[in-house]
Amino acid sequence: MRVLIVESPNKARTIQKYFKDFKVLATAGHFKDLPEDRLGVDKEFNMQFEYLKGKGKIIAFIKKEVKNAKEIYIATDPDREGEAIAYHIMKELKIDLNKQCRIRFYEVTKESIEKALKNVDKLDINLVKSQFARRILDRLIGYPLSSEVIKHFNERNLSVGRVQSAVLALLYEKEKQIENFKQKVYYVVVAQFDKFKATSRAFESSEEAQKLAEKVKDGLKVKTYEEKKVYIDPPKPFNTSEILKEAGEKLKYPVAKTQAIAQKLFEEGYITYPRTDTHRMDEAKANMFLDYIEKTYGENYRGKLRTFREKANVQGAHECIRIVEVNKQHSEPLYDLIYRRTLSSLMSPAVVLKQKATFEHDFIAEGEILLFDGWTKLEKLDLSSPLPKLKEGEILKPIKVFVEKRKTEPPPRYTQASLVKKMETLGIGRPSTYATAINTILKREYAIVQKNNLKLTDRGLKVYMYLKEKYPELVDIKFTAIMEDELDQVAENKTDYKQTIRKLLELSKTAHVLELL
Repeated sequence: MRVLIVESPNKARTIQKYFKDFKVLATAGHFKDLPEDRLGVDKEFNMQFEYLKGKGKIIAFIKKEVKNAKEIYIATDPDREGEAIAYHIMKELKIDLNKQCRIRFYEVTKESIEKALKNVDKLDINLVKSQFARRILDRLIGYPLSSEVIKHFNERNLSVGRVQSAVLALLYEKEKQIENFKQKVYYVVVAQFDKFKATSRAFESSEEAQKLAEKVKDGLKVKTYEEKKVYIDPPKPFNTSEILKEAGEKLKYPVAKTQAIAQKLFEEGYITYPRTDTHRMDEAKANMFLDYIEKTYGENYRGKLRTFREKANVQGAHECIRIVEVNKQHSEPLYDLIYRRTLSSLMSPAVVLKQKATFEHDFIAEGEILLFDGWTKLEKLDLSSPLPKLKEGEILKPIKVFVEKRKTEPPPRYTQASLVKKMETLGIGRPSTYATAINTILKREYAIVQKNNLKLTDRGLKVYMYLKEKYPELVDIKFTAIMEDELDQVAENKTDYKQTIRKLLELSKTAHVLELL
């Protein structure tokens, strides 16, 4: 008997359909963690693991089922968390940590798993240490400092966290930008023609604008008319932050919902692994999609597999978030977004004719004409209305001329989706922690969702100000990014994880927690 162990029951059911000669078992996620009622870390940064509630029975069942197994393969998710679960499985089953029994795949398909079974690997102990380092650091910062703020404010449901505190800082900075914003009012003159509008420069007073409006109501002379053909490249395939952002904007999904649905789609064999920071696509799969594009839409729509400049700490073995195969359909709107993006990212550029006309008195009109839709066959591209062909020197009489009052707008608050994108840009958190950090902020009522935007609450403000005064590094966005980079070094076996923990505690001015150990 051969046994394959995964973390998700859903994933186990999908794999079992493909491999009748395997017994596929699931741990139902993490089954061991630090204790809830005490620190659980000693002076040498050793962790005191305990079974999570209800998980002891699951592990006992797995132990019983694998007793007569000839081969055992660990196929948990291909990331830090999955590697940590694999570590605990091997410890529980008394499997040598150097044994070749770890398989990794980025899509739950028969083909992908068969390929992984031909490339059995060892546990990546450095990735495990990276997960341990994060968990210990989060515990040593979060556990005692959360107790401290609860005691200080005499309120429950408060917490401090390595990533969540930096997110709190982002929300605070946004509120300050809005508070300091000074609105400006200005006026423009709009000349309405039969098929387009021309707009003047801005005026500070309505009187100046009104004078110009009177002057041009009988006609405007065309000074220049230009056309320029522009090629608009297709969008990149999705990574985690981008799918969270796209689903938030187009489907109005909160990040937790998007992440949960994406994980389910992965486990059921519809998409690749959804926690990734790369845009890389497997070449063989890309060629299959390119052939489909050519066959379905025509040779002109076939683009190419592109390479993208990635961040230095990108997870190189991972792929983008893409569909598994073109003939597989699903009613979930999120799947449709991923389906369209997978194909559109490989299609030919759209060709747009950019038009610009200038008139006397500094009036300008711009338009766009789609000459070839290319990738926009599958995804919408917002274009301005086209201009008619204009001739230099001709005088056009407006249908009407009016003065339009306008005002500058304050910077918008973050949506959950735009906050995730900002976190990625600044290096705060990683794909597996984006949703968790935002959920914690909402759960602690540090922010509320108001018209789809995140608004800092009074509770969030007072916790931020307390941390800013006592632990400024924890709400220093640059320092949080440095911490992430330092922890990534552990995964690459460039630094010792225990030394890194001590160093980061000292740098963050939270080293006093070591007295608690």
